[in-house]
Amino acid sequence: MKKEIFLISFIISLLVLSSCREISVTTVINKDGSFLRTIKITGDSSTIYNATLPYPVDDTWKMEFLKDTTRGKNDVLIYTKLFKTGEQLSEELNRDTSWWKHVKRTISIEKKSGFFYSYLKYNETIFAANPFDSIDSKNYLSQDDILWLSGKKLALNSSDSAKIKQAEDTAEVYLQHALTVEIVAALKQGIKQLNQPELDPALVDFYKDSIAEKVNRWDVNSTLEFIDYLARLTNNSNLESIKESNPASFQKLDQKIKVLFEILQLEDFNVSVELPGLITETNSLSPVGNRVSWNVNNMSFLFEKFQMTAESRVVNVWMFVIGGIILLSFIFLTVIKSRK
Repeated sequence: MKKEIFLISFIISLLVLSSCREISVTTVINKDGSFLRTIKITGDSSTIYNATLPYPVDDTWKMEFLKDTTRGKNDVLIYTKLFKTGEQLSEELNRDTSWWKHVKRTISIEKKSGFFYSYLKYNETIFAANPFDSIDSKNYLSQDDILWLSGKKLALNSSDSAKIKQAEDTAEVYLQHALTVEIVAALKQGIKQLNQPELDPALVDFYKDSIAEKVNRWDVNSTLEFIDYLARLTNNSNLESIKESNPASFQKLDQKIKVLFEILQLEDFNVSVELPGLITETNSLSPVGNRVSWNVNNMSFLFEKFQMTAESRVVNVWMFVIGGIILLSFIFLTVIKSRK
């Protein structure tokens, strides 16, 4: 049965679809650089245990379930774990077995010690995850488009809403074209590997528009079906041999499409970080006291990397005390010496 849910135009429309779960990820950093990581999922019992989370959890995490006794049916599932270093968390990310393993991510928590002050820095980067890199998205999407899609710019009026819709339409056109280009390239490579003189890879270009239309409809289960489609268009059954001679290129394309659809169906989540001391630097749009946060959606990191950074300064009280003692001792010795 064809899975119409995989229509690219339908997936793009999920950008404005509300999630069934609310997911928040909180990191509370201690002065020594250790930190408590909490993942909180709020939703009804039918969705709260959905396996995929933005960060992996295993049996080393403490799990707590809070049943909603009101009519709201908002149960709460909480995972917590104490990490001694940022490297431990990075190791967990590297062991992620969900579709997130296809997305490069780095998290670091660094402590720099000075005499009077120590500095703690949180840095998380989700690298651009667009699996179709044969066509540069910047040739289609402007920086403003990216800001609208990622939520870094919010709609304040109907004119802004129209700009978001335009950016979504442009993203759809780009994704369809990028996929078409890669399918055409795979077909050409397959024909070349058949090594049949009567078959010219350039013939694929004559049917590029038809292939693009089929991509737009997306009524297939696998890109391998484009081989049969081309064979019918050209009335040449010899092309079907590509499925045996070069299936890897199309299987790779299928994997790329699967990752893209997973990203586009991603539930929005919130990342917040609480640092000790005074926040001295951050790219968060909503810092409150010593707490900063970011909202992450499926477009935040599809076309460009998404960074979350914050730095705080902590007073080394004992260094001030020691410094004061040294200063007082110096003054005392100076006074004693001057009296002699």
